[in-house]
Amino acid sequence: NCDYYYDNGEIKEMTEDYRQKLLDANDSMARQALRVLAMAFKFLDQEADEYTSEEHERGLIYAGMVGEIDPERPEAKASIATAKDAGIRTVMITGDHQITAAAIAERLGIIDDSNDESAVTTGAYLDTISDEELADKVEQFSVYARVAPEHKVRIVKAWQSKTHNKVVAMTGDGVNDAPSLKQADIGIGMGITGTEVSKGASDMVLADDNFATIVTAVEEGRKVFANIQKAVQFLLSANLGEVMTLFIATILGWQILEPIHILWINLVTDTFPAIALGLEGPEADVMEHKPRGRKTNLLSGGVLPAIIYQGIYEGGITLFVFWLAKYRLGFELPDAEAMAFLTLSFIQLAHAYNSRSVHKSLFQSNPFANKWLNIATIASAALLLVTVFVPGLNDAFGTVHLVGDPNAPMMWTVVILASLSIIVYVEIVK
Repeated sequence: NCDYYYDNGEIKEMTEDYRQKLLDANDSMARQALRVLAMAFKFLDQEADEYTSEEHERGLIYAGMVGEIDPERPEAKASIATAKDAGIRTVMITGDHQITAAAIAERLGIIDDSNDESAVTTGAYLDTISDEELADKVEQFSVYARVAPEHKVRIVKAWQSKTHNKVVAMTGDGVNDAPSLKQADIGIGMGITGTEVSKGASDMVLADDNFATIVTAVEEGRKVFANIQKAVQFLLSANLGEVMTLFIATILGWQILEPIHILWINLVTDTFPAIALGLEGPEADVMEHKPRGRKTNLLSGGVLPAIIYQGIYEGGITLFVFWLAKYRLGFELPDAEAMAFLTLSFIQLAHAYNSRSVHKSLFQSNPFANKWLNIATIASAALLLVTVFVPGLNDAFGTVHLVGDPNAPMMWTVVILASLSIIVYVEIVK
């Protein structure tokens, strides 16, 4: 639109060489992630009755360029890198110029090279291809520049058609973003800059308009899910151990546990540690795992096999202690029952520490980092010892001979070693 250019107070005629020089300067500024505005003016002999682009925005005098930047938040790059490690791919959709968008995407780590044209496309190109072609190529593109609102819906649908076991999230703040926010599996509206329409179309609203908060929320969600899994694994393996103990003992004709024993175990050793496991902090590598996928559940990811082998071991060790006490060491039935009761109780307290991670070794980090689990274990152990050392209660629980009896040291040695053995066993399996 410019036939002339302004050069140090002098108006000169535009040449193709100088025009190319200006275009190169525009590209240079755009590659610095600047949004570039060209300035021009024109002298009119008289004021027009009506101003039109076709008539008046021609034959202009080029005056200069202005580059402005909308700087990314300092934490954005690190958050995108964290998301990438977590198996979450970030795609940029913007109205910026293609070169500017590519430069910003490179700075943020969305693409590796801003000159890689295969990873960057434009709304104009999307207009030339069908939805089927876009679906075939959608995984290729990480940056969409100069897009219109209708392009966003097509992009979301293309991703959804390719990723049956993945979740497509979309962020937006304008009225025109509402259709794509509604189409996405998770529409995320902006709480500060977002319109009421975009917020209404969203599944959740980002209160601080900060991408890093999305990544933080993913980490928190993974922690909560993992803690529920840990509590479920602990409780079900403990209950499987109890069921197996009673089932096998019944088949063998053994009277191994009294009703009061079972009630005390369920009240004391199951409840407090399970609650404490729900307060476990996130594991150090929680954001290095790939997403679980749509088809997973609380028993996925190795939890169900862990419940089975750990429950079987708890029941097996309890049966072994009862057999050893009654049939090998010759203790009275109440004493053998008491040893089985304490073994099943303390083995569950020890196993609570195994349950801090499904796959990682207990000793890869501080085993006692969860202060709530430490408190729960101490409290549960104290309540168990009350049934041994408090007169009257030890008679009701049949644990009288565990105090002051000549065989008491032997009884406690067997109970403690059997209870701690589950840590060794689970560590070997892990």
